[in-house]
Amino acid sequence: MTNKKKEISIYIDEKLCKGCNICVELCGKDVFTVSGHINRRGYYVPIPTYAEKCTGCLICELICPELAVILEIKEILMQNAK
Repeated sequence: MTNKKKEISIYIDEKLCKGCNICVELCGKDVFTVSGHINRRGYYVPIPTYAEKCTGCLICELICPELAVILEIKEILMQNAK
């Protein structure tokens, strides 16, 4: 018997981010927080502080107006030992 496990990596392209924080506001799992880091454009870039809570729903990636949020989702097959 096999189970699938998701491995999710979240990236913020700070060159593109304009600090709108839509990803912070719309994430239902509170994955993102506003950082104290300012990018070259002068905006505070959000960070995926609680990435382990991410379910891979892709809302943050789909709603980002600057396409700065990137999710990489890998499905890993796990075998159950009997």
